[in-house]
Amino acid sequence: MNRIGALIASVRIYLRTLLFDVGFDHYISLQIIPLVYLLVLVVSPPAIAWLVWLAFGFGTATGLAAVFLAPFVFLAWVSCCRVVLELLIVVFRITDQLDEVAVMRESVDKLSTLSEVTVFTRPLTRFLKPASVRDRDRPPPSGPGSRR
Repeated sequence: MNRIGALIASVRIYLRTLLFDVGFDHYISLQIIPLVYLLVLVVSPPAIAWLVWLAFGFGTATGLAAVFLAPFVFLAWVSCCRVVLELLIVVFRITDQLDEVAVMRESVDKLSTLSEVTVFTRPLTRFLKPASVRDRDRPPPSGPGSRR
């Protein structure tokens, strides 16, 4: 009984957070893509078998050619579907990472105001240094009377 209650609660949360999310704060596509791939894997063999059956309607030679080509067609179809679904996943993950970068950008913008303060205070720090440090930071004299 507890398992059924937990299942109902998880379905309720799923429906509330994903399906009825009118603000589109969560992506449901990332969770549906594996189901779509599973659907492709389940539906493709009967579909190819139906195409082979249709090919036998055009003649025995056509049917035998279809039987020979069916595994290759299946592998090509499933591979293409997999590539397209992986590209969709990559696009959604890039979108998530760009959202994180946008949040980080706001923090960087807040910190950039500190650099504006240091631009004005940096010349003053030269006078606050001890004399020995100021002499060390000064470039060596370069003129006709200076030694090399």
